[in-house]
Amino acid sequence: MEIAIQVHPHDVRDEGAETVVSNVAQRAGIRTIIAETGTLEERHPYPKGELEHNPIHNVVITNAFFEVPGSNSWFAGLPFRPVLSPEASQGQDYIEDLRAVAPKYGAEIMPWVKALNGAFAGEVEQVCVRTFSGDLIRTWLCPNNPLTESYVKNLVFGILEQYPSRAILVDRLRYPDWSGATVSIERMLTCFCPHCQSRMDVSGIDVDRLSELLQAFIQDPQLLLGWMSQQGPELEVLQAWFVFRNKSITSLAAKLWEAMQAWRQKQGTQTEYWLNLWPPSFAPLLGQDYPSLGQLCEGAKHFPYHKLGGGADLAAFVQALAGQGSKVGQEWIFGKVASLLKLGKLTYDEYRTCGLPVSFVADQTQWGKDAFGKNKIFTGIQIWDIPEEEIEHTIRSAIEGQADGLFFYCYGWATLGALDQVGQFLQNKER
Repeated sequence: MEIAIQVHPHDVRDEGAETVVSNVAQRAGIRTIIAETGTLEERHPYPKGELEHNPIHNVVITNAFFEVPGSNSWFAGLPFRPVLSPEASQGQDYIEDLRAVAPKYGAEIMPWVKALNGAFAGEVEQVCVRTFSGDLIRTWLCPNNPLTESYVKNLVFGILEQYPSRAILVDRLRYPDWSGATVSIERMLTCFCPHCQSRMDVSGIDVDRLSELLQAFIQDPQLLLGWMSQQGPELEVLQAWFVFRNKSITSLAAKLWEAMQAWRQKQGTQTEYWLNLWPPSFAPLLGQDYPSLGQLCEGAKHFPYHKLGGGADLAAFVQALAGQGSKVGQEWIFGKVASLLKLGKLTYDEYRTCGLPVSFVADQTQWGKDAFGKNKIFTGIQIWDIPEEEIEHTIRSAIEGQADGLFFYCYGWATLGALDQVGQFLQNKER
C-alpha cells in the first residue's frame, strides 16, 4: 500500500527541510513526501484556522506561482509561461532542499504538478478558458487548445528531468471549479473559447442555446431541477455539453499518457504516472471520467475530504447558488445537490456542523475502485480541521473502500498531534 503526505512550499521555507522531513518520517511514520511544484490561489489552511506549527506565519495566502527555479527555458517556444514565485525567481529550490535531507530519514520526494492551473505571464489569453459570457479565466488553460498540450508536456517532462522520482502526481487535469481566490459558479461553466465553440459545433451542440441555458441557470438555479424532471430538450443540450467536456479532458489525458510512455522508453525509467482526481460524485461535473482516465495512468489519488464536503467546499457552492442570507434557499439547494451527487441524507445544518459522514470516504473509494477496474485508487485522508480521534476512523473507512494507498492531506495544515495520530495508526497496522 502506498503511504504518502503532501507538503507546500511555505512549510519547508518557514520550518526548514530538516524539520519537515523529520516530522513526517518520525512522527507520522511516512516515507513518501509529495511536494507541490506550483501553488494555488488559496488560503492556508483552507477554509479557516491557523498553521499551528509554522513558526513564521499563522496563515499563508498563495497566488498560483510556479516553484521551480530556472524553468523559464522549458516554455521558450510558447507565447506564455508560468509565473515564478519570488523565492524561485531568486534561485531558491525548496524541493531540492527536501531531496537533500530525505535520504537521512529513509524518505523519498515526489513532484506534485498542476497541469492546467497556475498564474501565467505572456499572451495567455490565447489559450485560457472562457465562460459562456466571454470572460477570460486567466489561471486555467483550455484542454482543447493545441498550445495547452505543448505546455503540459514541457511542464511534466521538465519536472521529471529536474527531480527524478519513482512517480509523479499530475493534478488539475480538468475544468475550473467554483472555488479559488473568490467563489464563482460562472467560473466552472467553461469553456467557450473559439477552439471549443468550433468543436462543439462539429459535435452537434447548439452553442447559442447552451449559453442561454447557462445564463438562465445562473439567474435561477432552480430551473435546472425542472429541466431534469422534464427530461426535455434543455437537458439534452446540457448532457451533450458535459459529455463534450469529459471527452475533451480524456483526449488530452490520452495524449499525455502516450507521451509519458514514450518518454519512459527513451529514458529507460519506470517512473509511475499518477493522476489527482476529484471524488467520483463530483468528477464528471469537471470533465473527469473515471472509466476512461483509469486506462490512462497507473493509479490516481482522489480526495473525499468529508469534513470539507468531499474536497469540494460544498458550503461555498450552496451559498453562491442560494445567496448568503437565504437559509431556506440554502437548505433546499443543499438537499437537491446532495441527492444529485448521492451524498446521503443529511440537512445543510448537519453538514455545516459535522461535514459529510466518515462513511463517505469508503463509499467514494469503492466507487472509484469499481470505475477504475484493475487500476489503483489512492484515497486522500483529511487530517486538518477534524478531531484528531476521527483520523483513525477516516483511515479505516478508506481501507474499507479497498484503497490501494493513503495520501494524507496535508503536512502544514495538520497539527503535530494529528501527525502523531497517523504515526500511531500506521505503527499499529504494521504489527
